[in-house]
Amino acid sequence: MLPLITTIPAFGQNSVDATATASTTYPLNIPAKPLAAAIADLGASSGWRILYTIQLAPDMRSRPLNGNYTMAQALAQLLAGTGITYRITGAKAALLIDPSQSRAGPVPSSTDGVQLDTIVVDANRNDNTTGSGYQGTPDWVYQRPAAVSVISREAIESSPTRNARDLLDNVAGVYANRSAAQNPGISVNIRGLQDQDRIATMIDGARQNFQRSGHGATQRTYVDTAFLRQIDVEKSTTSGVGSAGALGGLVNFRTFIADDLIKPGNQYGGVVNATTGTNAYNFDGSTAAAVRVSERFSVLGGVSYKNIGAYDIGKNGTIGGGTTAYDGNVFLFSGQEVFSTILKAEALTTEDVKMTIGWLHNDSRYNTGNYDNTIARGGILKSSEQVANDTFTSALDWNPGNDIVDLKAKLYYNHLKNDTVSDGAFALTGPSNFVFSTLGGSVENTSRFHTMLGALAFNYGLEAFSDTGKTTLQRGFTGANGVDYSSTLTGGTPSGNRDVASGFGTATLKPAEWVTLIGGMRYDWYHIAGMTTIYGARQEIIGQLMTNPGRPAICNARGCGAAVPPTYVPIYGTVYRPYDLDVDKSGGAWLPNFTIAFQPVDWLQPFIKYSKSYRPPTVMESFLNGGHDANEINGYAPNPFLRPERGDTYEAGFNVLANGILTERDTVRFKAVGFYREITDYISFGYIQNAQAASQYQSYVNLNGVTRMKGVEIEANYDARFLYIGGTVTRIDTDFADSFTSPTGRDTPINSGLGAAVIFEQPKLRVTLDAGIRLFDEKLTLGARVVDVSKTVPALGSLRSGYEMPGYRVYDIYGSYAFDEATKLRFAVNNVTDLAYAPAVGANFYAAPGRTATVSLNYKF
Repeated sequence: MLPLITTIPAFGQNSVDATATASTTYPLNIPAKPLAAAIADLGASSGWRILYTIQLAPDMRSRPLNGNYTMAQALAQLLAGTGITYRITGAKAALLIDPSQSRAGPVPSSTDGVQLDTIVVDANRNDNTTGSGYQGTPDWVYQRPAAVSVISREAIESSPTRNARDLLDNVAGVYANRSAAQNPGISVNIRGLQDQDRIATMIDGARQNFQRSGHGATQRTYVDTAFLRQIDVEKSTTSGVGSAGALGGLVNFRTFIADDLIKPGNQYGGVVNATTGTNAYNFDGSTAAAVRVSERFSVLGGVSYKNIGAYDIGKNGTIGGGTTAYDGNVFLFSGQEVFSTILKAEALTTEDVKMTIGWLHNDSRYNTGNYDNTIARGGILKSSEQVANDTFTSALDWNPGNDIVDLKAKLYYNHLKNDTVSDGAFALTGPSNFVFSTLGGSVENTSRFHTMLGALAFNYGLEAFSDTGKTTLQRGFTGANGVDYSSTLTGGTPSGNRDVASGFGTATLKPAEWVTLIGGMRYDWYHIAGMTTIYGARQEIIGQLMTNPGRPAICNARGCGAAVPPTYVPIYGTVYRPYDLDVDKSGGAWLPNFTIAFQPVDWLQPFIKYSKSYRPPTVMESFLNGGHDANEINGYAPNPFLRPERGDTYEAGFNVLANGILTERDTVRFKAVGFYREITDYISFGYIQNAQAASQYQSYVNLNGVTRMKGVEIEANYDARFLYIGGTVTRIDTDFADSFTSPTGRDTPINSGLGAAVIFEQPKLRVTLDAGIRLFDEKLTLGARVVDVSKTVPALGSLRSGYEMPGYRVYDIYGSYAFDEATKLRFAVNNVTDLAYAPAVGANFYAAPGRTATVSLNYKF
């Protein structure tokens, strides 16, 4: 007996289903493709279970669907010319039948009990991880009325990278900060916002909130590309899971599931990747495999190792900012060694409940530093770094098949430890480590109703997480008075705790097939409590020593003589008086958002959106102490009056999703979004006066006035199979508030010398163009890409010096050849012209790699 194949809705779909009747229509955009994949798309888009026990030949292709269809109309067109028919067997259930295959058996009804050999649940077989959009972007991106982007598995596999952050540079509106270029941690910049949880960064929905102060970006995520199935990017906040405590959007690095590795009908499957290349691209290899232990239980595991050396920068052009980071043409300490593992288990505990647990481990080792000719030992300043990042996730999905319950719950724990050992002039306080952990979870449910006003879906739930940061030094620092000041020698990365919780709800109404109304509300709340220590002004005299005790007055019959006072000499030293500060802050805000989308014709969807966001201060901002120098203990202090940031974002855009324009198989995908954002109480660096210590400190402050950002983002692709051309355009203008209230109570510009603001700005314009051809039945792909970036001139704060970035234009070529369905060879040459340039949103003295050629072999079994 053949196994029964069934499709069910893909995880995370935001479609609104009407009652499950044959007259319900669905907006569908499914190009002609292999029939099995098209059936999976139809099930995912509509929420129907489409069952079949028949054989589907690999070369059997579907007819395209583009428009609004009932299920009967959709199946009739999808199956036209294949000889396969269908029957509607119940509510949201259909069965495919091939009259020529006698083994198809009787047609089960929605209530039949059918004994089956094997049940293959194909919900995520085509889980919208790839499609016809730019670099394989799935089609749902061009159906959702929002500023969203996806880096598909196709894009991840086709672009061998030194670091996962390289993938983000191809997304409209997004950059990866490279101001700390020797550090492989990823700091995402979306629409000019980054660091301090302004952008929520996650792995499989688990927050990655680690922060460490330094010369550049402060927030870093450590993840390798080996086990990534997709990267989701949301460029503004939502009333849903993931946006709590964020100001400007979110990035979710999603890892493999078992169905990514196991082919339909198989019990096991896997993938092996190996990459090597020139310019110190030594080796990047991984293997991952999954086993379906039973019909209800599967396990997945994988291991990855990457060894990348210090690279040569380009030879054509010049790099500003001096040469202290280079040994000849080699960028010092730009290599890394990364070891990663993944382990997951998926179980169907009942017919409608799925549980998933996972563990992702990343061990990154690298060095940071530069030359300093004023010191001995070869003039090298070096810090050896090791980062161990562990992300534990568990998820429960309960979908009993009715319209009231579609529940998803998640619990996660992230623990990151960064050990650092410094030598040279850096070795002031000995080895230290920075630990940051986040415990969080969420629960949400979606209920669907058919009302007189139209189809209504209501998503509601709770989300919360707790951050704990701990910075320690393995060797202390003791002052002249014998006091151990080690707790403050954190370099601006303090210890502390923060809790964030959020309740939310979103209603989606379709009063007509061509109109979608979305309204949401969330309430975000935070609490920060703990103790931190600061020290008062430096004092030179710490005591006095009595050198002569003196003598009292001597009295006799003739009277009393004069007393001789004692004699003292001062004792000099360095003393800082400690002050314990009790930090206890909390607050909350109501955050509405709404979206209106239209679909006047099948291929066009204009939309507008408004969202309000709220970002409470982080552990770093709330408990700041110590100082910039590792031996400076009284430079920083918390600001007890620090307020959360608040944002208002307005967006307008449109989607185009069309098929069969010039040929039967070609596709057009287009998304354009314009945005305008206002931020009040933007947090930056300035000065405060601490009344208790009677001293002035550097601290985080709220900028006065309004910070404004506006821009346009375009993503487009035309694919005719034998050729394709696509690209992105990012245009942005920023106007940061430029002053804060100084200790004197005056409105002080942050460029006055009292301000030490570190504000990264995106270049005004970036254009990416990607085109290629497919030959020999699409076995051979040849492509080229050009990226043109305008200059960056920071207008504010300390980044005005050393962070002015010249514009640049970089060319890449790439290709692949599929020997068969299992084996593919990929090759690429990045920076073909060997240009010397510094990547945008970085430092002008940290150059990108010069010309680099790579070759990769991918084998699936």
